[in-house]
Amino acid sequence: MRIPDYELADMHIHIMPEVDDGSESMEMTMEMLRIARENRIGTMILTPHYKGGHRNVSPEGQLRRIAYMQDAMAQEEMEEADLYRGNEIMYDSSVPEALENGRICSLADSSYLLVEFKPWEEFSYIQEGLRNLSYDGWRVILAHCERYDCIRKNPELARELTRNRIYLQVNADDVLPHFRSPFAKLISGLLKEELVSFVGTDAHKDTGRSPEMLRCWQYLIRKCDPDYVREITRENALRIIRNEEV
Repeated sequence: MRIPDYELADMHIHIMPEVDDGSESMEMTMEMLRIARENRIGTMILTPHYKGGHRNVSPEGQLRRIAYMQDAMAQEEMEEADLYRGNEIMYDSSVPEALENGRICSLADSSYLLVEFKPWEEFSYIQEGLRNLSYDGWRVILAHCERYDCIRKNPELARELTRNRIYLQVNADDVLPHFRSPFAKLISGLLKEELVSFVGTDAHKDTGRSPEMLRCWQYLIRKCDPDYVREITRENALRIIRNEEV
């Protein structure tokens, strides 16, 4: 199978140990890092969940854990990876204030936010929340856009979001046309129109929802323009880190 001649970048991953429903231990984190490196992922923006009213890892706590992860990789002589802090933000009305007060991490300390909603939310609520953050000067990415019932039923809503400068992220595993996948048709259409800006693993564990991106890349490279594939699996994530326009 074809292998990319460049490293991939994952801007949505729950690999930080013991902070959310992702990695349950440092041992699991290390195994996830091994899998990521085997999948040619060399850059990761770590995105533990932020939920209002819950106990969330602090921005300072994220930095400590990233340093610990990097030390552990060096001790095990693992191939290096660039790690950055971030959050996957569950939107509610308290989020703008939490951002202003520094309780939430933007992606790699940039002007980009990764924002999610409950899958059953009405589009009007999703649109209003994203718009509120945009009006505050943030560049907003809708996490796993294929997972929202309203968008899956009406793909035109995804087009409307992109027209309003909202970026769309899809999960690598959802890109693959699994048997009876509820997401494949929507994602195929979005990719055909090049409306997707980011592919992320949204990995939570070392098995099942693991940080595997290579099979997705191999599928994309057969279906899409190679330059576009490179953009959504690498370059756009690096633009986040440099705080450049996507």
